[in-house]
Formats: sequence, C-alpha cells, structure tokens
Amino acid sequence: MANDGPARRALIRGVVYARNFPGRVLAVVLAIHLVVWTVIPILVCPNLQLDLVDDLALGREWQLGYWKHPPLPWWLAEVFHRLTGSIDSVYVLGPLAAVLCLYGVYLLARDIVGPVQALLAVLALEGIHFYNFSVVKFAHDQAQLPFWAFTALFFYRAVTRQRLFEWALAGFFLAGAFWSKYAAVPLAATLGLILLFDPAARKSWRGAGPWVMAAVFLCVLAPNLWWLVEHDFLPFRYVDARAKLATHWYQYLTFPLQWTGGQLLFILPGLALIGVLYVGGRPAVPTASDTADRAAFDRRYVTALALGPFAVTTLMATVLGRLPIAMWGYPLWSFAPLALLVWLGPVEQQRRLQRFALGFVVAFAAFPIAYAAIELFEPLLRDRPKATQFPGAATAAAITGNWQRRFNAAPVYVCGSEFESNTVSVYSAAHPHVVVHCDPKLSPWIDASDVRRRGMIVIFDKGLVDAAMLDQWRATWGQFDAEPPLQLQRQTLRRSAPIEVFYAFLPPRP
Repeated sequence: MANDGPARRALIRGVVYARNFPGRVLAVVLAIHLVVWTVIPILVCPNLQLDLVDDLALGREWQLGYWKHPPLPWWLAEVFHRLTGSIDSVYVLGPLAAVLCLYGVYLLARDIVGPVQALLAVLALEGIHFYNFSVVKFAHDQAQLPFWAFTALFFYRAVTRQRLFEWALAGFFLAGAFWSKYAAVPLAATLGLILLFDPAARKSWRGAGPWVMAAVFLCVLAPNLWWLVEHDFLPFRYVDARAKLATHWYQYLTFPLQWTGGQLLFILPGLALIGVLYVGGRPAVPTASDTADRAAFDRRYVTALALGPFAVTTLMATVLGRLPIAMWGYPLWSFAPLALLVWLGPVEQQRRLQRFALGFVVAFAAFPIAYAAIELFEPLLRDRPKATQFPGAATAAAITGNWQRRFNAAPVYVCGSEFESNTVSVYSAAHPHVVVHCDPKLSPWIDASDVRRRGMIVIFDKGLVDAAMLDQWRATWGQFDAEPPLQLQRQTLRRSAPIEVFYAFLPPRP
C-alpha cells in the first residue's frame, strides 16, 4: 500500500469503511445525491422543467383526479411551493423521491443479502439515469419510485413474518403508487401472481394478511376510484390517445423489441456496475440467507420484482398492439441489481469491491457533470428550443401587464397550448387558473360562466395549434381579440433565434 498513490489509498480506505459501516456510507451518498440533484438544475435551468410547470399550475386546484394522471405528485408540488414560497423548491421533489426509493431498496436488500451487499445493490442504481439525470423532472413517473420500493419491502416482510401491520403497510404503499400513476398496475399484478403461485407466499392465504392488504389498498385509493367513475375514466382516454398503435402485423414483433432495447440501454450502466464485481468469475461465497427454503423464496421474490412488472407491461402492450412509452420503464428496474446479486452470489473480495467503488465514483460524478454541461452548452452546438430555456417570467409579465392595462384587473383564467398556458399560470403574479386545452370538460375546477364574465388569456404555440383548433376554441368561448405576438429571446449562454409567443384575449363581459 506504501507504493499506492493517494487516490488509490483513498479508494481502499473508502471500501474498508463501507464494509464496516455500510449504513453510514449510504446516508452520505443519499445526502449528496439529494443536494447535488436539487441544486444543479436550479443553477443551470433559467426556466422550470416542463413537468414542474405542470405540477405548479395544476396542483393548486386540489382535485381528486385530473384528466391525464392521478393527483398526488401535483399536490406535493403545491405543498412545497406553499411552504417555501419559491417555485424552485419543487426541484427537491424528484431527488427526494429517488433518495427515498434507494433507501427502501436498501432496507429490502438488507433483509435478504445483508447490509454490505445491500449497499452494492443501491449504489449500482446510480448508474441508471432514472434515479439521477431525469429525476429532476418531478412528475408522476418520479413520484412512483418510493412507493414501489416500500410496497416491495413491506410485502416481503408481510409474507416472511406474517404480521398484519406489515400487510397493511404493503396495501398503503401500493395505493400510494396508484395515487402517483396508474402504471402501478404491473406491480400489483406481479404481487398478486406471487401470492397465487409462489409456494411460500401462497401459505399467506391461511391468515387474514392478504385481505388486510386489499382492504387498506381499497380504502386509501377509494376517493380516486370514485373520481374515476364520476369522470368517465378520463386518464385512460389520455393514455389511449398517446399510444402508438400497430398498423402492420410485423409491429406486433418490432414494438416489443424496440421497447425492450430501449429499456436495456437505460439500465446498462447500472448492470455494468454490478458486472465489474464478477470480472474473473463468480466468487465462491455461501449465501447469507437463514435457510435453504428462505433463500429459494428470496431468489424467486427478487426475480419477480426485477422482471415481473416489465414482463406484464410488455405482454399487455403486445396483446393490445401498442408501443410502450419509454418512460413507462421508470419504476421497473429498482430491484434489478439486487436480483443479480442474489443469483450470482455475494461479493466480499477487496479487489472486486475496489473496482466497483471506482466505477460508482465515476458514474456518481459523471451524471451531474453531463447534465450541467448539456443544459449550459448544448445551445452552442445546436439551436433546439427547450422548456428550461423558455422566457417564462418575461412572457408572463408581458401578457399579464398587457391584460391589466386593457381591462384594469388581474387575469383570472388562461388557456391554450399546455406548456405555454401552464407557464403563464406559474410565472404570472396573478397566477390565473388554467383551463386545460381551453376545454371546460378537462377542467372541472372552473365555472364556464365565470370564465366568460371575467375573460381569459389565450396563449398558443402555432406549431401545435392549427386553425381548426382555434375555431373550436372560439366556438366554445366566443371571439378572441388577437394581440401582436411577443418576440422574446430564449435564456441561453449564446444568443439564439428569438421565439414568437402568440396570444389573444377573451374580453371580460360583466
């Protein structure tokens, strides 16, 4: 060791410390993760991410459901905004969701493979961009992460310990996953299949546990289920409209391959981190499970968690002839590194752990550096408009000021293109209510007669809104008074082509 450089000596000491105090190392990593991925986007993004604008524009309406998703992520954003008074505060939500998810995975992995191997399973997830690079866009995909992890944790404990409290917690967190996004169906299906077909889990039916889990799940989810029925299952229409349908027979083959290939690319760096542990062959280390039966159940369980939701999603999409959206894979892979560790065996050799630690440090540093570099310097290479460059504050101030000069009152409503109308709602000092796509059916929080009485800002992207859509809006609300389009600069380091913001006013009619 005397001949080693300072970096190598630090790496060796770090590995030794992690083996002795894995919980402390995890706490430090998660704290750094939370701070870095909260602060960096605040520093390099002049305008809020597209999803964060949605969060703040619509969370303030406090609906039990919305036309495209369940409400929990938007509620959380509104709570943070009200507590802090800063719109940038919502940047903490995505990293916080990831940190909670990673901690939940650690607790489950610690129960199965012990604390050191559990730390490896969690640190490997830092190689997957779902947990860092794209987690800053807090919305429904990101909100699912901790609920999936803690559902898996308490379901495992419920099956292995048969305590009703843990069955109830499993039902509670599963309901939370549905309050976050309806894409939790594959998780629920996987757990149901485990209860039906796994020989160890099937014994749970001898007690009240599964019924307690189901009862808690239904009770917690009941308000949203009621809303879905009352509003004719609007979110499912949104999903249906977004789906890319197979129009040729061969797409029933190519769609699953395209989806699978995309997911593999997403998770490959995380799998590579686990892979470096096994360079040179699998170590001959006995399993840490208490009994052979328990070890067999552990393998089956983590395998089901790692592959079951993906298989259910793929099967459903294939049968329906649809191409799954890439971001549907967001919560699917939290347990993949753990599954590999369970199947390939625990790793204790110092040299292997040092290789892993080096790979982790590289990934842990590379992702935030890459994120900041892309946000700051991409405009120097190509002129591509992004939500984070949009002049949101300037747009909202100009339109709000024009409205107030015209009508001597603050605007109360705004509609039009989704991003632009949400941006005005968030950045305007008046915070007008959004009428989604100018459609009162999608906006049950508004009163159409009050909109006509008070008037409304109409803002739109000409690339997304055609003449037919404008005519439809006029048929619903009446004639708009068109305003001269705004010519504004995007917020980039290099002066870029200005953007045109088109808007009109629906005049108040007292």
